[in-house]
Amino acid sequence: MKVTTVYTAIIALILLFISVVAWVFKSVDLALVTSNLATIMLLVVYLWDNRKGND
Repeated sequence: MKVTTVYTAIIALILLFISVVAWVFKSVDLALVTSNLATIMLLVVYLWDNRKGND
C-alpha cells in the first residue's frame, strides 16, 4: 500500500467515527454526510489499489 492510500483510509475511518458521534448526538444530517463521504473514499481507495494491471 502506498502512503497516500493509508492516509486516505485513516481519514475515512475518522469520518466514520465522527458519523457515529454525530448520530449519538442526534445530528442526523452530519452523520449521513460524513458516513457517505467516508464510504465513497474507502470505495475509491479500494478500487484504485486493486485496478486491473496493477503489478
